[in-house]
Amino acid sequence: MKKILLLILGCITIFGTTSCSDDDYSSIYANPAETTTASCEKLMTGVFYAGREYTYNAYWRMYTWDNGIMGTYAQTIGFTNSDGSLYSANDSYANNRWENFYEVLTQFRVLQNVYDNLPEKDKGTYTIFYKLAEVFVYDHLSQLIDVFGDVPFEKAGYLAITGDVKSSYPSYDKAADLYSMMLDNLGGIYTYINSAKGSLNSLTTAYLPAQDFINKGNLDLWMKYCNSLRLRMATRVASQGTLANKGKQVIAEILNGGLPIIDGFGETIQVLPDQDGFNYEENFRDGYKDHSRASQEMLNVLCTESSLGANDPRLPIMYSKNSLGEYKGLSTSESYADQQTNINFPESQRVYSRIDSTTVIFNRNLKSPIITAAEVDFMKAEAYQKGWANGDAKQAYVNGILHSTQFYFDQNAVSVSSYGTKMDIPAEADIIAYAQKSWDTATDKEAAIITQKWLNFGYMQPSQAWSEVRRTGYPNLYYPADPNAQILKSIPSRVRYPGSERNNNKVNYEAQVQEMGGDDAYKKAFWAK
Repeated sequence: MKKILLLILGCITIFGTTSCSDDDYSSIYANPAETTTASCEKLMTGVFYAGREYTYNAYWRMYTWDNGIMGTYAQTIGFTNSDGSLYSANDSYANNRWENFYEVLTQFRVLQNVYDNLPEKDKGTYTIFYKLAEVFVYDHLSQLIDVFGDVPFEKAGYLAITGDVKSSYPSYDKAADLYSMMLDNLGGIYTYINSAKGSLNSLTTAYLPAQDFINKGNLDLWMKYCNSLRLRMATRVASQGTLANKGKQVIAEILNGGLPIIDGFGETIQVLPDQDGFNYEENFRDGYKDHSRASQEMLNVLCTESSLGANDPRLPIMYSKNSLGEYKGLSTSESYADQQTNINFPESQRVYSRIDSTTVIFNRNLKSPIITAAEVDFMKAEAYQKGWANGDAKQAYVNGILHSTQFYFDQNAVSVSSYGTKMDIPAEADIIAYAQKSWDTATDKEAAIITQKWLNFGYMQPSQAWSEVRRTGYPNLYYPADPNAQILKSIPSRVRYPGSERNNNKVNYEAQVQEMGGDDAYKKAFWAK
């Protein structure tokens, strides 16, 4: 039995038995009617646990969603230009991503209900659990919006509380309205945590480290997660669209106001593979092994010897060379026939580079990023470069490359795999010198910043990478047409709503589709360029 379940089950009686499988947990814990007692600290853990598959870089997330769909759209994974299905998005995979969020939301609604019904004298003990769960929900809600557009939220997730099936079919909320709400609420959550962290009672501080498998009860990290997530959302909307002014205002509030955000590699928000007994170690390999070939676009950014006199220091621990000792990736400019010929060569004659086995594919200790220090650095660099906040864009850019290099070398260092490449990280001065030269020689500073941000997301966070491409147009990627495809003949702008929504929430789905002029895969996000 997983240790995290023992933390939940050992303190309160949730089931009538003393032992259960993970499937039992998932099916029963999600239904409050099956519980005899529910408490806020355990329900917070239930929210995190419900979203674990799309928080960890685990098999199902990486194989079906991030590498199989998002990595293709973002070109962070090497893929073949298969005629007729180049940009297809498997509906069942999209459906799983959709339904997972609503499992998270259902857990949160139960927490919300339990908290709201506490006696006023007890709420102070449990407010922190409610607020931390809310940050996590907003993180995943923003990811769902970025992919699908308008989604049900305000009226969603209440069936487990009300038991009223008839009124449980939720209408859709506008993506921009939800983003605006989250930008406001995250600001309030930070203010609460900052004011409360020094005055939590002993019961709260005893529960929190055991129940929080994200930051282990470290409220300084939670404040930085909260503010950095808010900065991500503000940056996403600041360039264009109805929330552009609000996005700029929030960015200035955070950066000019000196609010705590992730600052340095050691503060990266991430989850660990064997944390609390989740045992994802063997799970990572299956998520990457069938999507292991390098993207030529990623290699184009890393292979800079001809332009900068040296390759990017991350290159040898992110990718392995082919049989000729060269870095070569699958390219959208190749013909499908040529790609198939190259792929069919035996391993001893391997044409395409692969994602490094030690760093990623056979790394049982892979750390799964939520928000990295490098991402925050590149957000700062963009804000400073565009005048949205006051600061040194070059220094933030250099810090971004440094912290990204540290992140990937750390993944390599913790691996115990005997495959691939094991390397010591270069001297910090050498990494900084490389990054400074990269900035000094860049003719388009915005393109340089966003391209490095896209590279840092790479094959670890391809959903975020695709959002950056759509938001900015950088990097400038080539997407070939697929004229024989039945639906998606060119790169889409969003993923269509999945089958479960079309079938189970039919009335509201049809109203939404009518308002948006069809469930159009080419309808741009409100923040997209």
